[in-house]
Amino acid sequence: MNWKKCLSAFVIMSSVLSVQSPLDSGAEAAGTVQGPVITEIAWMGTTADANDEWIELYNPTNQVIQLDGWTLRASDGTPSIQLSGSISPGDTYLLERTDDTTVPGIAAYQIFTGALSNTGEILELVNSSNQISDTISKWYAGDSASRATMERKSTSASGDDPLNWQTATAGYDTGFGTPGTVSSTSNGQTEHINNVSNVAGAINVYFNKSALTQFATPGNTANYNVNLENRLLNRINEATESIDIATYEINLPNVVNALIEKAASGVTVRMIADAKPLSDPEHDARYELMKLYLEKLSRGKDGKVNTSDDVHIFSDSIVFAVEDTAKRTEYNLPQTGYQDFSQQTVEVGSNSQTGYMLVDGESKSSNSYYSPDDQMHNKFLIIDRKWVFTGSWNFTTTGLYGTDENRAAGILDGNSNHSIELHSSELSDIYKTEFDEMWGSTSLTPNATVSNFGSRKSDNTPHQVIVGEKVIEVYFSPGDNAVPKMNETIESSAHQNTYFSIFAWSDQSLVDTLKVKWEGSSNDMEGTLTGFDIKGVFDDSFWSMWWSASVDMTGRTASQTSTNNPNTRWKNPAPVYMDKESRKLHHKYFIIDADTSSDPLVITGSTNWSTNGNDVNDENALWIHDLAITNQFKQEFMARYEQAGGSIE
Repeated sequence: MNWKKCLSAFVIMSSVLSVQSPLDSGAEAAGTVQGPVITEIAWMGTTADANDEWIELYNPTNQVIQLDGWTLRASDGTPSIQLSGSISPGDTYLLERTDDTTVPGIAAYQIFTGALSNTGEILELVNSSNQISDTISKWYAGDSASRATMERKSTSASGDDPLNWQTATAGYDTGFGTPGTVSSTSNGQTEHINNVSNVAGAINVYFNKSALTQFATPGNTANYNVNLENRLLNRINEATESIDIATYEINLPNVVNALIEKAASGVTVRMIADAKPLSDPEHDARYELMKLYLEKLSRGKDGKVNTSDDVHIFSDSIVFAVEDTAKRTEYNLPQTGYQDFSQQTVEVGSNSQTGYMLVDGESKSSNSYYSPDDQMHNKFLIIDRKWVFTGSWNFTTTGLYGTDENRAAGILDGNSNHSIELHSSELSDIYKTEFDEMWGSTSLTPNATVSNFGSRKSDNTPHQVIVGEKVIEVYFSPGDNAVPKMNETIESSAHQNTYFSIFAWSDQSLVDTLKVKWEGSSNDMEGTLTGFDIKGVFDDSFWSMWWSASVDMTGRTASQTSTNNPNTRWKNPAPVYMDKESRKLHHKYFIIDADTSSDPLVITGSTNWSTNGNDVNDENALWIHDLAITNQFKQEFMARYEQAGGSIE
């Protein structure tokens, strides 16, 4: 079967796949009912015979879906198809009418009888509990004259959204359509879910942009062009006991609604969110948006504060409610509802501020909070103390889709990112220790006077754990010296190659260690090539900043220097490039000795390689010692590297 072309948002939106307003606090969470969706319908038949109708289903989840007991039915009773068998993750399920010759060259999973009316049908896909997983009320696209099918664009929008369907333009043997694959979105992406496991010890890596699979080792093709939001929603929706989430930023309505639904169902949901200073209009607007969603979370499904269905939220500094009446109306919050929160006049950093306290924060002293200038930069979740979900991706529209319009259309044109999930109770407990240190307690109620963020934290967690027979190291910042340990690891363990993809890198020691690997000397404009292989991609925002490692590695003279950044130029410029992504290159990963027997390793997480990343911001970083995972990162890296202009020969 051909690889599937991307439906960029692969989680069912509600039990009827209806589009819920992100402003409706009572909206059903995305992905509540998990199952297949209808992706393509040849209601007009084919060029061989108008009666050669076919329907395609798709499994957007990361689990095999058993179809016994499922039904695909039309409201007029014909057809009514009792489904059987199963659909693997990311796979299609082709239904052909009458016999298996309808679609040449592709075997049907099931044969059905009963004609589809050319004037339209109401189709329902119903599970074994009689819950509707997907529904379509009419033919929104397709062409009977050319025998072009009706193709779905994205499952992030409703099956009954007319804008979510298109008339096929790709040709196959008997018309226009993509039988056996899933239709292309407007940006031509194709989601590939190739390596996913749910067993204890599983490690699943997801990249939201392309990968070069010619670099895959046998049976180890990476997961790429993946909708990270749907991977996250899958985990949230499977939670039965607890969710702890530490997030630098959050503004995805489906994630917000999913957390609200889980809290309402009795799952304990604790959230640590980053408080932000007011700095510039763009970031102020995003912070305001996040605060509106934080209020929705804190009110829970019933829309009331201090009730049992609330999401419990804490921060590194106080967060005030939005009082703008127009914004509150837009986001379906009570006009004067901010008055449900206590009005406070407090010291924030060195300034006095007054507002309605939406979220409490770490206490500096009585009625005094630390400045929000330092970042709680984590993006991790702990699900049922079994799964850890982390990586470089902030839970935002920009981080995955780029714009609200793209999000509505399911188009992945956001920053280049990755997420990684690990099934380990031991690792989950390590992350929970870190979470509880910031939270200030182990209960639902945070303790502002015990809580510690930033430099006030201690090194209080184990740093090594075995996950599925793989050695995993974990470091949190500040306190654990993650960046110096990265430097030590490369110095001692990198013997043949290092590849990296980085948003911001200013740490000079790490630059100098690589310089010695590359040309045998840490001195300015001195050295001879050693044969060690280095490749790298930098985000273009910082490519020419005087402090960036990219300046040293390409032999350029910095516009200024400092004690911590002396601009040690490389005599033999390394093949490192400024990215050519559509938006930010937001990764922070180092690949060491990929595809070798010399302890292949990938270092990843939220930590940028800088003083702030190591000494100031709250961060997490993982060292994953494993040949297969390292190779998956290499596949994604080579795609970023080639796009930036590097040679992959």
